[in-house]
Amino acid sequence: MSEPITSTGAATVTVTGVTFIGLLSGLDAGVVVGAFAGAAVFVLSASDFSLFKKLFLFGLSWGTGVLSAPFITSCINFLTPDEVKAAEPVGAMVAGAVVIRLLMWANKESKN
Repeated sequence: MSEPITSTGAATVTVTGVTFIGLLSGLDAGVVVGAFAGAAVFVLSASDFSLFKKLFLFGLSWGTGVLSAPFITSCINFLTPDEVKAAEPVGAMVAGAVVIRLLMWANKESKN
């Protein structure tokens, strides 16, 4: 079991790095952090993959979260009442957590 200080330090470095990527790349920092959170949720729920596959799927999930954030946000806003307006970081988080799983499901269904 890892020490709490090590885990906290690693988490701090990761979140700081993600935030700097968002700030320095010209992307919305909230979208980058939201996609990171969604990708983390996806990877933590994907227990049936090896470590290398999880790392690859994490990067893929993060990228699709950033790229599809505007579309997913518009879908969320369409499906919710007018009083509820989702921001793009929410769309990025949902996209990061769901898009790869949906693509894997569609691929599996197309083989049947």
